[in-house]
Amino acid sequence: MLYFKHSQLAEDYKVSLKTIHNWIDAAKQGKLELQLHEENSRTYIANTPANNMTLDRLALKGKKYRNSLHQKIVSPRPVFYETYNTRQVLDIISDLNIHREIPQQYSYFDGGAHNWVDWVEKMKKEKASNALNGTVELLQTNLGAFDQLLRGREKVNIIDLGVGDAQPVKDLLAHLLERGILNRYIAIDTSQSMLDVAKDNIVSWFGDKVKYEGHVRDVRYERFDDLLLPDALGEDYDRIINVVLFLGGTRSNFRAPNDCLKVIQGSMGEQDLFIYTGKPDTEVSRRYFNFNPQEEPLAMLPPLDRFVLEMLGIDQSLYQTEMGFSEQHKMRYIRVRLKYPITIHFSSKEIKREVVLEKNETILVWRAWHWTTHEMISDFESAGLTLVQASLTRDRQYLLTICGVVTDSTGEI
Repeated sequence: MLYFKHSQLAEDYKVSLKTIHNWIDAAKQGKLELQLHEENSRTYIANTPANNMTLDRLALKGKKYRNSLHQKIVSPRPVFYETYNTRQVLDIISDLNIHREIPQQYSYFDGGAHNWVDWVEKMKKEKASNALNGTVELLQTNLGAFDQLLRGREKVNIIDLGVGDAQPVKDLLAHLLERGILNRYIAIDTSQSMLDVAKDNIVSWFGDKVKYEGHVRDVRYERFDDLLLPDALGEDYDRIINVVLFLGGTRSNFRAPNDCLKVIQGSMGEQDLFIYTGKPDTEVSRRYFNFNPQEEPLAMLPPLDRFVLEMLGIDQSLYQTEMGFSEQHKMRYIRVRLKYPITIHFSSKEIKREVVLEKNETILVWRAWHWTTHEMISDFESAGLTLVQASLTRDRQYLLTICGVVTDSTGEI
């Protein structure tokens, strides 16, 4: 007969081994309807559908009647409901309940956008390779290649996905302006706050020479082809090319990173180009974790990653920070491990919910999937994007790929 190991039950139901033994003792005394299994003079709980239902009920009851002396009850700050709309609040609640994580894109709203700006300013001063200077280097060294690929096109639309503060694209826009072929600059981000920062930067760099357009979209599931319709339906459609940028490795932060590639491919025309920069898997990249703009202890959660936690009312006294690399998942992560059981009460006009978290449970606040160069290109191909060109930074820490849309079964563009 199949049965549960005690350690497995303790992990799955977030209870102690003592609690497991108490359940078994109660079943032996006829106080609980649990089928038991004896093996090698030891007693286990059998793995049956009826037992699974009983265990679910026992675990839920245990959560409900936890020792109130140790339980921490927190509530989101009022600004939380001002920052996020109802759909976004429900998304945060769902991800906490189901995945025990906070979607990273919500860290860039409101004051979180300024945390990102502070981090970018630190990267600008660093001499070592990082996401900013690696991306800038790749774009600069490939300007000649871009010119070749844009040959014959009189106008170029730049669609900048996850725009951030627009720092990486500055030199590329200047180059296209100098050539007189920049048509529209379309910035897309989940955060209006980030779009506002990007707009301020574009205006300060280029004045009214760049036609800036900012749009709030979530590239994980929202297409952007509707934004390109005016040019696609115009008389000059055959002289305009759309170049979609996805810079800095943002895709590696998503829980389902390939979903966005399908959205991007579905938004592109047959002659459009997709430019991506990211960090291939290396021993060096697996070790890098300092995301604090200031000189703070590594045990201190960076401002960008504690932004949503603080909005939820979870302060740093309630958790300890853990950073590491998972060999199993090939993923760098930053998470917090709770020191106490916590219940988060959500209460607004539209929403009355709660999230119950146990002591020692973790909340993931940041991830970066690690892929080899071959794996990245394979993901693009699976999404209907075919490689045109690829290059690495001089230190081989950052990769740039240029892809086109597959238009037939032969894989040609």
